[in-house]
Amino acid sequence: MTQEQLPSSVKEIMDGMPGAFQADKAAGANAVIQFNFTGDEPGNYTVKVADGKCEVTEGTDDGATVTINSPSDVWLKITRRELDGATAFMSGQFTFTGDMGVLMQMQTWFAQG
Repeated sequence: MTQEQLPSSVKEIMDGMPGAFQADKAAGANAVIQFNFTGDEPGNYTVKVADGKCEVTEGTDDGATVTINSPSDVWLKITRRELDGATAFMSGQFTFTGDMGVLMQMQTWFAQG
């Protein structure tokens, strides 16, 4: 993946998640991931992973398996691999509630350049 192909916005990341989803790596996974973004691109997105499919919708889901609260620029850097997700979490750049296992597995469910 070249630099030009990297996502330039959180909306682009969210819109691209179903296409980057690797069903074989998420076999048996059943999760609802809530993203709450603040900062330059505030917004809420729900990512549902079940039955080998990934669906992204705008909005919130109170029954989320894991909820990620992040400034949009931090999540963009993590997705672009300019910032390590574990490091960002440990230094308090984003927070989450819910199932840490889903948070850790998530990175293997989606292809990254």
